[in-house]
Amino acid sequence: MNKYLKGCLTLIAIGVVLSALLIGWFFWSSSNRRKQAEIDGIAFSKECDSIKSITEQPEIEFVKFKKNEISVIKFQILRDGKFIQDTIIKNGFKKKNASTEYSTIAIPYKTFLKTDTIVVTTQNKLHYYISGYGHYAYLHYGMTGYLGSHDCRFNDNPTINNDVFYSAVLIRERGWINPEISKHIKRINASDSIEYYGFAKKCKIKIEDANRILKEKRKNQVFRSTSIDGIEVGPKNSYYLFGEETESGTLPNDLVPRNLKHYVVKINCKTGEYKRYKNYPFDN
Repeated sequence: MNKYLKGCLTLIAIGVVLSALLIGWFFWSSSNRRKQAEIDGIAFSKECDSIKSITEQPEIEFVKFKKNEISVIKFQILRDGKFIQDTIIKNGFKKKNASTEYSTIAIPYKTFLKTDTIVVTTQNKLHYYISGYGHYAYLHYGMTGYLGSHDCRFNDNPTINNDVFYSAVLIRERGWINPEISKHIKRINASDSIEYYGFAKKCKIKIEDANRILKEKRKNQVFRSTSIDGIEVGPKNSYYLFGEETESGTLPNDLVPRNLKHYVVKINCKTGEYKRYKNYPFDN
């Protein structure tokens, strides 16, 4: 064999071996980094979970409120079953946009315990119990994967009136009038299809029955649209929840609706009893 050809083949073979070794090392290193990330994730999560105080002063957003309903807000810390540090905020909101329906305000405590519950009371006597703030481990990654470091980041996914939210949002119709009663009521959102349909199967009034009752009660209504909100599960009774919007008329060009009204419909899961509320839960 020509010595030059033999030399080229030798170089190619060496190159192939080195490439294979390099690829093998890369996959071995990546695998080790992934395994180390899993191990560190558990250890660092425990470290971040051990942080006892919240110092981030998280913001909360108020949705669908009128200006006079939130011009005065009362904050309290519920700690070990006792209310402490009552704080009154007057007109302390930052406008999110031109609408008066959306406003944000920071929780007025520079520090509070992770185990505390922040209680917010609006001027129209709606109560919101906010808990579940904490910290989580954020692992650092680069071009080659896990870098072996981390930092503890604030977890802004609180539980508000028994529901978990992706951010702190206080919705007008989700406020509690009587917390001692409402805290025993669970809401199953329709978006959680497994739990929603699983619970509905056990009800005497099935989903199709509730939809039929809803349609029957909608006779002779003008421009009505409905939404399926979920199921309210209480210690005594449970109800299918539907949202409704009605309009008494339109502008001459029939393009822009006017006189929009919001309602909530509750249908008893056992008896089929129908109740319709305007501005629920205020007239409940």
